[in-house]
Amino acid sequence: MIKTYLIGAKEWCNNLKGQGIKFYILSNTNKKQKVEKVSKELDVPFIMFAKKPFKSGFMKVQKELEIDNKQIAVVGDQIFTDVIGANNVNMFSILTKPIDKRDILVTKIKRPIENLIIKKYLKKNGGKI
Repeated sequence: MIKTYLIGAKEWCNNLKGQGIKFYILSNTNKKQKVEKVSKELDVPFIMFAKKPFKSGFMKVQKELEIDNKQIAVVGDQIFTDVIGANNVNMFSILTKPIDKRDILVTKIKRPIENLIIKKYLKKNGGKI
C-alpha cells in the first residue's frame, strides 16, 4: 500500500522530471527494502548507507547526475545530516518538516536540538524563513 505522502511526492517528482529536473535519493538507512520501495515508486535512483553529513555520498550523487554542485538542491528533514552535509559540499539545502513521527534513537536525540536551532533562527529573522 502506498502512503499518502508518497502519492504526492510521485506527482511532484513526475511534474519536475517533465521540466528536466533530476532526482536522487541519498539515504543513511541500511534497510534496502525501505529505500528501494520509495525509489521504485518514484522511479528515482538511490544510494543507501550514505553516511551523511560526510561528503562522499553527496559527491557520488553529483558525479552520477553530472551536475555542478551549485546546481543541486538537497531536500531533507534533518539539520545535522542533510543541511550540514549539503552545505559542506556547496549544495543548496532545503529543510523540510519530518514526514514520519517515528525516528531512530540517534535522530530522537537530535530532534530537540534541531528544534532549538530552528526556533532561534525564526526568532532572529522575525519568524520568516
